[in-house]
Amino acid sequence: MPPGGAPAIECLEKNKAKVSAGCAKAVNAAFGGGAAAAPAGAAPTAAAPAAAAAPATITLRPLLPREELFIVRSACGADIRTLCAGVAPGGGRIIQCISNRAASLSPACKEVLAPFAAR
Repeated sequence: MPPGGAPAIECLEKNKAKVSAGCAKAVNAAFGGGAAAAPAGAAPTAAAPAAAAAPATITLRPLLPREELFIVRSACGADIRTLCAGVAPGGGRIIQCISNRAASLSPACKEVLAPFAAR
């Protein structure tokens, strides 16, 4: 299965009982607790209130290829290299990756994405 995207998240959700604690923690941090949540009885993390304050995702309207290229080459380039390093390009996977990690994006990248938000 290629890394990233909805199929990978669905796979993690289906197999959350088999996922290591470190993987579950990383997925939980990246996706705001949707897939592979922390084991029952685990203490809540200090980052939880901060994640609740910022949106977990940014819903973007369908983008033209030149708009995607603009986002990648603009202020979001560093965020993409940091947050989406393992995501294969093509099929909108990189744009989906950064929109799913809105809470972790730099303010400059969020500003670049704002005009492309779905209304």
